[in-house]
Amino acid sequence: MFKDDVERVTQALAPLCEPLPDAFVEADQIRKKRLPEFDGDPDYAWLATHTTRAFAHFKLGSKDLGSWKLSGKHSRNGELWLTDDSYRIRVLHGPTEDDVPPPGHNGQRKAYYLNPPLVDLAPMFGPKNDKLLIIWRIPADTGIPVFRVVRPIGDWKWGSQAKVDLDFLLPDTAEDLAKLRFDPTDKDLELRIPDEREGGADGAGASAG
Repeated sequence: MFKDDVERVTQALAPLCEPLPDAFVEADQIRKKRLPEFDGDPDYAWLATHTTRAFAHFKLGSKDLGSWKLSGKHSRNGELWLTDDSYRIRVLHGPTEDDVPPPGHNGQRKAYYLNPPLVDLAPMFGPKNDKLLIIWRIPADTGIPVFRVVRPIGDWKWGSQAKVDLDFLLPDTAEDLAKLRFDPTDKDLELRIPDEREGGADGAGASAG
C-alpha cells in the first residue's frame, strides 16, 4: 500500500534528519572561511558547490548516522552516496528550489532512477531497496541548508516535470519527520489496468507531488 511504503521510507531516513544538515552547515562555514572569494561569483559557483560537498562528506564520516554509512567513490568528481544496506541515496546539488536533476545520458544513472511506482495497484515484492535522491541547496538569503527527498520513477530532461512519486523536504528532527502525512494524488498519475486474461494489475506513474 502507498501509505505503508511511504512510512517505511520515512522511518529509514529518520537517523539522517540531524547529522545531514549539521554536516552541511559546518561544511559551508569552512568553505566561506577558506574561500570567501567564491561568494556570489557565478564563474566559481561550481567550485564552491564541490568544495562544500567535499567538506560535508568529510564531516559525515565522523557523525553518528545510525544504520547509514557513506558509500560510493567520493574521488569520482566528489560524488556523495549513503546506504543503510537496504536503501541507497545519492546526494545531489539543486540549482533552484524547483529543479530535480534528471538522470542525463548515463545508463547506470538512468537505471538508478527507475524505482517501481508506489501505487496501490502495483505493490512491491521482495526486499525493499528504494533508490532515493536528496537534493541539497543552501539559499544565500538564509544560509540554512535545505534537503529535498525524491524517489524517481523514470527519465526526464531539464525544464520538464520530474517523474517522482515521493517528494518532500527533510525535516530537522526525526520527530517532525514522523509527523508528516502523505496523500496520494491522481494528478499526472497514469495507471494501466489489464483485462482478466493478462492477470494482476500494472501501473506506472509520474507525480512531482
